[in-house]
Amino acid sequence: MRINIRPSPISPSDGGTGSHGHEADVLVIGSGFGGAVAAARLAQAGYAVTVLERGRRWRAGEFPRKPNLRDGWLWRVDRGLYDIRWLVGMIAVQASGWGGGSLAYANVFARPFDTALSRHWPAHLRRTELDPYYDLAAHMLEVAPTPHDPQTGQAPVRTGIIESLMGRTDRSKATIRPNLAVTFDNPEVWRPNIHGVPRRGCAFVGECVIGCNHGAKNSLDVTYLAVAEQHGARAETDIDVIGIEREDGGYIVTTRDLAAPGTPTRTWHAPRVVVAAGSVATTELLLRARDVHKTLPELSPRLGAGFSGNGDFLTFAEFRQPGGDMTTGPTITTNTILDVPEGRRSVWFQVQDGAFPVVLHELFDAVVPGQLVRRWWRRRFGEPDIRRVFAVLAMGHDSGAGRLRLNRSGRIVLAWRNRWQRSLYRSQRRLGPLLTRTLHTRSYNPLTWSLLRRTTTVHPLGGVPFGVDRTHGVIDEFGEVHGYPGLFVMDGSTLPASTGVNPSATILASAERSIQELIRRDGHPGWQAPEWHAVTRMPIPEDAGYAFAAELREATRGDGVQFSERMVTARSASTSITVQLEVQTRSIDGLVEDPAHTLSIRGTIDAVGIAESADIDGSLSLFPESGDVAMRYQLSFAGADEREWMLHGHKTIARRTPTGLWRGLTRLRAVVHPVDDDTAAIEATLHVHLRDVTRLLGSVRGSGFTRSRRIRSVLRFAVLFLRGALRRPSTRKDIT
Repeated sequence: MRINIRPSPISPSDGGTGSHGHEADVLVIGSGFGGAVAAARLAQAGYAVTVLERGRRWRAGEFPRKPNLRDGWLWRVDRGLYDIRWLVGMIAVQASGWGGGSLAYANVFARPFDTALSRHWPAHLRRTELDPYYDLAAHMLEVAPTPHDPQTGQAPVRTGIIESLMGRTDRSKATIRPNLAVTFDNPEVWRPNIHGVPRRGCAFVGECVIGCNHGAKNSLDVTYLAVAEQHGARAETDIDVIGIEREDGGYIVTTRDLAAPGTPTRTWHAPRVVVAAGSVATTELLLRARDVHKTLPELSPRLGAGFSGNGDFLTFAEFRQPGGDMTTGPTITTNTILDVPEGRRSVWFQVQDGAFPVVLHELFDAVVPGQLVRRWWRRRFGEPDIRRVFAVLAMGHDSGAGRLRLNRSGRIVLAWRNRWQRSLYRSQRRLGPLLTRTLHTRSYNPLTWSLLRRTTTVHPLGGVPFGVDRTHGVIDEFGEVHGYPGLFVMDGSTLPASTGVNPSATILASAERSIQELIRRDGHPGWQAPEWHAVTRMPIPEDAGYAFAAELREATRGDGVQFSERMVTARSASTSITVQLEVQTRSIDGLVEDPAHTLSIRGTIDAVGIAESADIDGSLSLFPESGDVAMRYQLSFAGADEREWMLHGHKTIARRTPTGLWRGLTRLRAVVHPVDDDTAAIEATLHVHLRDVTRLLGSVRGSGFTRSRRIRSVLRFAVLFLRGALRRPSTRKDIT
């Protein structure tokens, strides 16, 4: 069922009241990523909009910084910044205030990789449909990747460490600098952003996730919500919504004033309502309306389903030796995309570095029990250097099979089984040991995981699933609730599964698409956001990382193997030749499937009168299925005469006796010649001596993501080698 709504004649600026009390064309519940978009676009289209936000307005300089819980940190203590929900199966952390989660998120604007999304993602939420809206949202937030610190002229220390580490591996292109909703400019000068709100350049203090007191964060209060208020939207903060019910021609929303406890509840009437309180709060509000208050009894039985923690997993790394200040820069500066084998499947996730603010260390130190023990430890071993610590946030694709419900006490809880995510968590938990090996850090997980096996998510998603009708979902593809025309949901609760990336950009883009459709259906065909004329196609650095990771996974199926081989001519040979080769395959699966069983080669060659320690590269065909050679070498190098030279060679097994196998596998019949002159060919026989065979066997290494996979790839290679050697037909040609 659809409705055709028209803007009411009541202006939001006159506080208009009618027979039903406080009136508006649209009531928006929540001012986070979905609610801010809805408020801005509806106000621009001429609607009277009222936004109901339970949190306070936070301005630059007002965010908590004292190591005291009563300084505005926790919602449950003094209506502070963070609302921590213990959902039994998981802990969800969200922010409260005018601007919602944007006040305390890490600013990352990332689009998901379409091929990595689960089957639960419908077409209307995929990249083909949403990319234009991603561009619009990126323009509104003025996103950009992390530049150099204006004070040092260099990248933040963490950024340099991660990029240097990955640059020494075959995964360097999987690390990118993501777009951030941050103003990067002179940190001492205030300038208006594109919405006319004064901003300063980032000071690289690493405090994005505890509220930016400097004024550089492009949060929703200074972007979308500023636009909404400029066009007449009315902001009501410290207002907690406790109920929604249907009435003729619209809805009644009941609230309580948190700034004035004990005052009577208030009712707000509007023909349409947009619920955008965040995944947990939105689902809780609708569950209460259906199951407790019975005011929206026809809400879908699917309400609460499809909850996801977005595959979040947190690890901390502490450098053992001084190495710079890990707390500087924006909270997140790099993003590394990994697509790795885990068991019989591939696990896709991304890893981001994170500044952990000093004040949070001090806060935890002040409130966590065991201070006497910690003081004794510090007297004995010295004060810890908290500036050596940084966070590592991983995000991936969890099952998305959680379900939110109300327990007997009316409290929202989550049915969630960590074992469904065991492959993802197993891979993510390996990040700690990997960092310990490569960066010489001490790594540890939060106590909530190490002791309680409870994950913590800062990106709760789902709970209000899409479906073609009430049986299959709560909302339609534009967020309108089945059976309740004029009631919409536009926030993270509408995403059907994990995004595998920071989800704020997807919530924004989805809300942009939905609210545009609402306005167009309401008698404004062709309406679009006024900013469209200035929108350009934004660079998408994560796409290059996604593509590289996918290509690398395909190229390394089954993991790889590498070994070294040294061959020399006899002392009596007319031309002395020595080759030192590094042989590898990146994919044991590909090697087995390839009829020619081709491995790549790099190394050096010394050939008297031809080349001296020249770089050599080429290929080795190991027991090819066609022909009767055991191994075929094709190598190229630059000669001393600056011409390109080739070495063609083969090993052939004459007899499948121990002596025949030894001679066949340790002697290479070779021809060396310039590429442009076959007449100058030199024939030679190269040998692998006993000591070099021992070194060869000792050099065989696997290159898989885990030790067990490395061992498995070596064993598979050994089987391939033995089968090839023992099954190779005898040629009866002795190549001595």
